[in-house]
Amino acid sequence: MDLLLVSGGTGGHVSPALSVLDVALERGIDAHLILGGLKVQMGVDRATYVYSAAELRPRGALGTLRGILQTFPLVWKARTLLAFGGYPVFPPLFNALLLRKRYYLFEGDAMPGRANRFFEPFATEVLCAFRNSVRFYRRGVFVGIPIRRGLYPLPKEVARERLGISTDLPVVGIMGGSQGSVFLNTLAKSLANTRRYYVLALVGKRGEAEEGSNYRFIPFLKDMGAFYSALDVIISRAGMSSIGEIAHFGVPPLFIPYPYAGGHQIHNALDVVSFGAGEMLLQEEVSLEKVEEKLRHLITKSRVYRNRLSHYFVPGAADRILERVMLSLG
Repeated sequence: MDLLLVSGGTGGHVSPALSVLDVALERGIDAHLILGGLKVQMGVDRATYVYSAAELRPRGALGTLRGILQTFPLVWKARTLLAFGGYPVFPPLFNALLLRKRYYLFEGDAMPGRANRFFEPFATEVLCAFRNSVRFYRRGVFVGIPIRRGLYPLPKEVARERLGISTDLPVVGIMGGSQGSVFLNTLAKSLANTRRYYVLALVGKRGEAEEGSNYRFIPFLKDMGAFYSALDVIISRAGMSSIGEIAHFGVPPLFIPYPYAGGHQIHNALDVVSFGAGEMLLQEEVSLEKVEEKLRHLITKSRVYRNRLSHYFVPGAADRILERVMLSLG
């Protein structure tokens, strides 16, 4: 086995792993993906193996030990490993150290994750999705954000026709991740009630489908290319994959980062804001008045933000990641 891809179960880790796996298989590389500590089901159908993993606490020791035993044979067969962060990568990377295998780390947040900080001293390189995170690693390399395949911009008119949107109002997209966000769903209703915008919201599992003359709330949408292409601006959380897709489509963003989980999304959003490619409000700062002020600014300066986003987003991240890793295989 040339390459073993290792990922946690959350979408933010699995999504870039799947992007790299696709490129590797296209190039005829003997690559396999294993997943541990699953919280969601994303990527399970593509995984060679699903192993046990638990948070690194005393009560999780048994699950971690089980994962070490389960992944040992796979790590033994691999020439090189690439790990995508999160506590589930501990078992296979522990085995990599034990077997003296070469491994790379992918850092998908602007601030270093605990697992990557722990394993970084023995890593060949840390491949960083965000520019600002390179400075935290001795061997950090900026590679950009891998995005899902099949996401292509459409002419705005085509995208709106495909989604059944007919309006002269600015179209504001809102999304809070695969699970949805009660906070952003509530904000979507408030914006729709002003009747100054057409609000197209992906409300996830925490919302319900609704539709009116100037709004449409959708739990899930497969045609994300049409979604992004139809928008004038977007309000979003600040996970890596969301930022990458927003930048790829050049939609002027207002980020309202998820305030928990160590606040890593705040630093992700700041990476874009400091580049001049977006705006941000902390969740505790949000009011309808402040959000509308930001939206007006984004809409007025739309051309400027779209231009900055075109420079912020660097295409071909999955190819660059694979090229760095394959250097070790000769």
